[in-house]
Formats: sequence, C-alpha cells, structure tokens
Amino acid sequence: MKKFLLLSLIVLGLGAPVARAAAVPEPTSDWSFSLSPYLWVAAVQVDTRLDNMPPTTPPEATRFESKITGGALLQAQAHYHSVGVLVDLVWIRLNTESLSPGPAFSAVNLESNFFHGTAALSYTVPTAADLHLELLAGARIWSASEDITAQGAALPGFASGNDQTWVSPAIGAIARYTLNGKWSLAGQGFVNVFGGQSDGWELMGGVSYQFSPAWNATFGYRYLHEEFSPSRLNLKTDISGFVLGAGYRF
Repeated sequence: MKKFLLLSLIVLGLGAPVARAAAVPEPTSDWSFSLSPYLWVAAVQVDTRLDNMPPTTPPEATRFESKITGGALLQAQAHYHSVGVLVDLVWIRLNTESLSPGPAFSAVNLESNFFHGTAALSYTVPTAADLHLELLAGARIWSASEDITAQGAALPGFASGNDQTWVSPAIGAIARYTLNGKWSLAGQGFVNVFGGQSDGWELMGGVSYQFSPAWNATFGYRYLHEEFSPSRLNLKTDISGFVLGAGYRF
C-alpha cells in the first residue's frame, strides 16, 4: 500500500529550533538552559508500504485525504561551560480517509503516528566573538505506526497495521553569526551516520532578534527527511515549512 499526502501543519510546543540567542551576556552560573514555544507551518509528504494488506485491495482505495488530529514539539538545551546536552522531540498523528473507497469498500480509514526524537551531546568550539559554533553527536530516534481499517462492500472488510521503532547514530552542528546587538543568523543540522536500514537528515536556518538578555524571537525554515526500509514497514517522509518562535534562556 502506498500513501501520499500534502497538508499544512500548525503546532504549538516547547522547543528551540535554532541556536541560542544572539548577544546574550554570559550567565553568572556555570549552567544555562534554553526553551522556546514555536509554530511550525509545514507540508508533510509520506509514502508508506504495509506488507499485510489484502492482495485484492484496489490501488484507488489507498489514495487518502489527511488531517492532523494531534501534535507536540519540544526542544531544550542545557550547557555547562563548553559542553551541553540537546533534546528534540516531535510527535504527529494523522487521520486519513480514502478519496475513493468504493465500490470495493464503503470506507477506508488510516491512522498514522510518527514520533521523532534527537538526543545529542554538544561541544562549543572556541571561535571569534561574532561566531558561535557547537558540534553535536548523538542519535535520532523514529517510531512509526500505521493502522488501516476498511468497511466491507463489494469486498469483505479488514483491519491491518504495522509499527516500527529504530535508532540511527547522528552527527550535527549549531551555528550562529551575530550581525549586531539585536540581529543574528542561525542554523542547525543533523545527518544519520554508519548507514543501516535508515537514511535521514534535517536542516534549519533562520534569523533571530534579541528583545532582552533573556528573550528572543526567531523566524526560519526547517526541513526533515527520513527513509526506512526493513521487511515489515517501508517509510519515506519529508516534513518542511516555516518556523516562528519566541525563545527564553535562563
């Protein structure tokens, strides 16, 4: 079964899709933390295959119109001098209805749950005052669940599903270049390493404006790609769109 969808996503969560804010004075504590609520307006493209679909299922019954019924995002960072930890979590649930289930079925519904997480250690590289650079090493975690239900008509109804979870080692970087006391350019990226059953990467770039020593706003663009091809569930997904966030550092 193949599925393709294109839709708009607007989700509110806690996260920091960019590097730490520009022109922030050094904290008095050895530790620092950052969190940001943000909006991600994204297009989602998904192509999946389930190995346990009935062979009589017609191709037109697997063309879907999808709606997002749930979503949450969280990214946070903690730093101790030049070392730190980054955690990023994304969860999306999609409910889809077949555009042309008949005459084979009276209705075909598909529920998809995608969880993506990244956990990495970071090291801040000594650089010039206007440039901030962190190197990242960790892992990207994916969990995908697909459940399809068809109500009988010309063909008998059925229910089927698959789920898979996989972990891929990854490396990445966070960079920020200060333009002046208020504005900066920022970027972040990860890529899977050591091959295996998955191939994935993500990039984010944008501009940041500093309102105060603790608060900043960011506007940018994020692209996330993942391909996974084991024996039970094949998945290829691209999630991309603009992000708008307000960051807080303490």
